[in-house]
Parts: sequence; C-alpha cells; structure tokens
Amino acid sequence: MGKATGVGSIVVGFIMIILGIGAYFSGEASSETSQGKMVVGFIIILGLAAIYGGVTANQKASTKAQQAPQATQVTQFSQATQFPQAMEIPPPPPDAVAAGFCPYCGREIQADFVVCPFCGKSTKSMCPKCGKQVQKDFVACPYCGTVLKRA
Repeated sequence: MGKATGVGSIVVGFIMIILGIGAYFSGEASSETSQGKMVVGFIIILGLAAIYGGVTANQKASTKAQQAPQATQVTQFSQATQFPQAMEIPPPPPDAVAAGFCPYCGREIQADFVVCPFCGKSTKSMCPKCGKQVQKDFVACPYCGTVLKRA
C-alpha cells in the first residue's frame, strides 16, 4: 500500500502543478488579482509537497522491503541462541553407541567393536599393515596400498 500511495501522491502533485501553471498563464481575471495569484501559488506549492511526500513514501517502502528479510533472519538467530538446547541433539552416552550383531554368534555388540567379546572372532576387516578398517570385498587397502587378497 505504501508504494501505491506514494505513486498516487506523485501523480496528484503533477496534476496540481500543471493546473496551477495553466491557471496562472490562462489570463483569466481571477488569476490576475493578488488573491488569485496567491491561490495559484498555493496550489503549485501543494503539488510540490504532494510529489515530495510520494517520493518519500516510495523510499520508505523500498527501505522497509529491503530490511524485512534481514529482520526475519535476526529473529530466527535470536531464537536459536535463546533456546540452543532445543535445536541441538546431544551425543549418545558412551555405552549406548549404535548396536550391531556379531556375524558369527549373532549376539548384540556395539557397532564399533572390531572383535566380538563373546566369540572372539573378527567382526570387521582390518588392513594387516596400517590397521585401518577396510571392507571385506576390497582387493587392496585404499590407505596404504597393501594387497589384501588376490583377485
């Protein structure tokens, strides 16, 4: 609405100025008297004021439109800092690491175990040279290049 009001004020201002100038140069008796000249001058000044008000309204509306997304971001940021515990998920306790199952005995073990504590068998493939975890179907270690099995 701010932009429409501003544009309307500008249009009305131009119309008032044109009518005032037309009345001044029309040569009619009413525009020849001092009171008539004052009225014409007043109309022209009102037209200038309307144009100024319309331009100011347009500037305020465009400034407000540019600042509106920034205000939303600030509000979201202040809410995030005000309630950080609601936004973050705490890490699981050390003994509640994702569970897995031993592929040999089927018992539940922690997903990061390399050896099953129940049957003693290896649950993950490790590189014999660098000790990093590799997938069982790898032919070579991607970390050190050691050949793991023949293709």
